[in-house]
Amino acid sequence: MTNDRFTELLTKYLCEQIGTDEYAELEYLISNDESLRDRFNYFKAFWKNNIATYNGSDALFAKIKSRIAEDQSGTVAGKPKKKFGKYYFRAAALLLLGMVCFGAYKIFSHTSSTQWVVKNVLAGDKSVISLADGTKVTLNAKSSFKYPAVFSGSTREVYLTGEAFFDVTHDAAHPFIVHTAKMNVRVLGTAFDVKAYKNDSVNETTLIRGMVEITLPDRPSDRIILKPKEKLTVNQASSERRENSSLSIDGNDLHKDTKYTVTSLTYFQKQDSTIVETSWLDNKFVFKDEDFPTLCNRLERRFGITINIENKTFRDYRFTGSFTKENIGEILDILSYTEPFHYKENNKTISIY
Repeated sequence: MTNDRFTELLTKYLCEQIGTDEYAELEYLISNDESLRDRFNYFKAFWKNNIATYNGSDALFAKIKSRIAEDQSGTVAGKPKKKFGKYYFRAAALLLLGMVCFGAYKIFSHTSSTQWVVKNVLAGDKSVISLADGTKVTLNAKSSFKYPAVFSGSTREVYLTGEAFFDVTHDAAHPFIVHTAKMNVRVLGTAFDVKAYKNDSVNETTLIRGMVEITLPDRPSDRIILKPKEKLTVNQASSERRENSSLSIDGNDLHKDTKYTVTSLTYFQKQDSTIVETSWLDNKFVFKDEDFPTLCNRLERRFGITINIENKTFRDYRFTGSFTKENIGEILDILSYTEPFHYKENNKTISIY
């Protein structure tokens, strides 16, 4: 099942038609399975080289047939069979499907007024995007953002998995709507932060200025209004899922009975103007009374690493701190002075014990 799903996601990735949640799923699969990661890298390079070199479908198909024939014979120009030879048939299928995707794109691009762009940000990175209406979007690490190349219709709608800060251009006639898996944020012109990582138990919307209206997928008639310097926190919903719901993002079912709270923003210190929720915009890593597992998730995204807490009692630890230029080792060293623990690093994986 995993291989079939991987093939499906890889095909969509190569066709540049993968959704934000699907991209996150693909990233998870290849980061946790070395064989899938090898296949991903191989097919990505094979796709790039062949598509770039062979513009005509006949030439490309001939190239694929030649590669398959070489694989079946067990040698390529006198050389031993390559490690990935058994994947040539699948590569052929992917490449041919890619032609279909390309043809379909050519057809539909002339009939649809909306062309979608997907921006994916890797762990440890940030990215700034200017939308067609002048809205500025700053994406945090490990975020996926889907938006139209040109806005059309009565609304300006985008999709987010991860975290982003929005400085929205005012346009009363065309509300700006940010869709996430657990909430929809509707604004006219304002500045706010949305944190909606797929695997986080808590999602947040933080309002800096203006006003936003938020609805939750399982209670669309309710309207939650935020004022400046307020934050909406949406907790992980119950395990019951809405069946056949039209309120979904990229095919994911949405939960019922979502719990939420509205609170004031968190300042690191009373005399400090630093707002914890948006400190990442200034390259600061700030946390206040944060539990260890949540803190480790944030460290993973910031530094592009994996952290395993091996001693379960450490999960109850809570930390407060502010860092700017420190590396992961320096941060963990300082944290270990506050609460006792040891750690070891092996190939971008850190074990805490």
